[in-house]
Amino acid sequence: MSEETQARTSSGEEIRSASGEIEIDAPPERVWRALTEAAELERWFPLEAKVEPGPDGRIWMGWGNEFGAWSPVEVWDPPHHLRISWTLQDGEEASAQITDYRLEGGDGRTVLRVVTSGFPDGAEWDDMVEGTRLGWVFELRQLKHYLEHHDGEDRAAAYLRRRVRIPRSDAWDRLFRPGTGVETLAGSVFDRTPPWQLALVSAEPPQGMIRITVDPSHDDPEARDVAVFVAAWGQAAEQVPEVAETWRRRLGQVFPEGQALDA
Repeated sequence: MSEETQARTSSGEEIRSASGEIEIDAPPERVWRALTEAAELERWFPLEAKVEPGPDGRIWMGWGNEFGAWSPVEVWDPPHHLRISWTLQDGEEASAQITDYRLEGGDGRTVLRVVTSGFPDGAEWDDMVEGTRLGWVFELRQLKHYLEHHDGEDRAAAYLRRRVRIPRSDAWDRLFRPGTGVETLAGSVFDRTPPWQLALVSAEPPQGMIRITVDPSHDDPEARDVAVFVAAWGQAAEQVPEVAETWRRRLGQVFPEGQALDA
């Protein structure tokens, strides 16, 4: 579903890309709207979005707290090709990023391929590349789930984080050890990549989505953010606050020394 590729800039500097691909039971025109309208983006991707459409436009996406940025449009070719850019900061290092969306369709279906490129070829960017790759595994599945099962329904979402200063593998093992309640999580798992990510279509909230990750902190190189994202559509959206509160308590119990960073 996704991969990491390598390329070189015109100056010869090697860069890396993280990509994903998914087939969606919806025509390209419908998928294009989901990529380029603010209300549609908020139903599957960011918590907040703003769009100034067109070839000279820009798209703003935010996930609460410190996550939010405008992305200038570089290619606007509906419903086939969208490209946006922004600057990604990793500690003191910055990198120009491009995300390229290409849509191909027929018989009411669309194959969507996404490539995020511009990661420098240094070990300090390894976590960012892998995190982006796994991010597309989840986000593209969320887009597919929305369009195929909840088209036009508003989404309720909660994004919870607990910042800890222990190794990623230790944080993962502590979260998934018996007795935390996480081992009883019910649903259809579509990605399990320890110690990075668990992603599933959930039973609670029904036909919602849950993503659990252990990510590097963007502003503290010694820290890890244990994050839980909960989303649901339609009537099930009413259950998101209750489910989120359960996760908030659970994270506090498993990582009592951690710092809460809820969006």
